[in-house]
Amino acid sequence: MLKPLLIGLFLSLVAFESFADTSETAAESATESAKGAAAASAVQTLEWTDLLPPEDLAKMEALPEVSHEGGEGAASGLKQQMTNDDPSSQAWNEVLQSANVRGELNGKKVRIPGFVVPIEYDDAQNISSFFLVPYFGACIHVPPPPPNQIIFVTNAKGLKADMIYNPFWIEGTLTTDTMSHDLANSAYSLKVDTISEYVYE
Repeated sequence: MLKPLLIGLFLSLVAFESFADTSETAAESATESAKGAAAASAVQTLEWTDLLPPEDLAKMEALPEVSHEGGEGAASGLKQQMTNDDPSSQAWNEVLQSANVRGELNGKKVRIPGFVVPIEYDDAQNISSFFLVPYFGACIHVPPPPPNQIIFVTNAKGLKADMIYNPFWIEGTLTTDTMSHDLANSAYSLKVDTISEYVYE
């Protein structure tokens, strides 16, 4: 009688340990899945240089300063440098025309500050799509920023035309979809979730 009881107790302990191991593995898997989902849904705050691949960032940082001589501001100095027959001219052109992107940002939830350049309006004359750019007046002055420093934003709501003079935080899903327009070309696109006023700190 004792022997069958001992065997039964042993089998019960083995079964319990197996169940405990399975439960622990399932719990760990659920925890990892939750962490992965949280990481995927986390919003990443970007600076404009974060949109540049390392090689483009290195080229931009190596560029010579723009000459402001001539009395017509930075655009005049830049145009003059670009037309000069010197080695920096090619570097300027490469940077200003670059559509190279960081592929790892495709599909990411991001938050980035910038200025609005209207592209389309809805029936109520609210801006529905726009270029997001790093500084005021971009795409109006020549040349515009490089394509990988312009984001085409869609799904905007409640954005009035007279609000374009202020910077905004734009939050949404970033993609590496390109967009061409008479004003400029963009190497990134973003479907916006929220738009909020940028506050200088």
